[in-house]
Amino acid sequence: MKNTITRVDALNFAISAITPVNDTEREVVAVLERVRDQIAKPRKSSDEAKAKRKEKNAQARATLMEQVLPIIREGIGDGGTVKEIFERCAGALPEDFTAHKVQYILLHELADEVDKIETKGKPNVYKIKRA
Repeated sequence: MKNTITRVDALNFAISAITPVNDTEREVVAVLERVRDQIAKPRKSSDEAKAKRKEKNAQARATLMEQVLPIIREGIGDGGTVKEIFERCAGALPEDFTAHKVQYILLHELADEVDKIETKGKPNVYKIKRA
């Protein structure tokens, strides 16, 4: 079992260790009690705040995909592995993009547009589906 002390426990210990003799010490104890009470209150996460955050993240993702999907589609060209596709697109993609992010986009965002060709022992090859 872990033997840890919480912030509330530490404040309770500090409050009990002080024997207020004058007004300043009484004030210190009062402030420590208010801090303890504030920390001890459970935080409530509102459904409205969660919904706003979720909407904001979805909007940011949609904006990013508007920018990135055409670049990756063009980079696929006649097909290639994730590494090859990433190398063709790297200059046009945002700086924080990696081959793993490109692979995620190929498998999820572009799943309906891309054929994944699996060969045992070799990297998967991705090609645009032909109509």
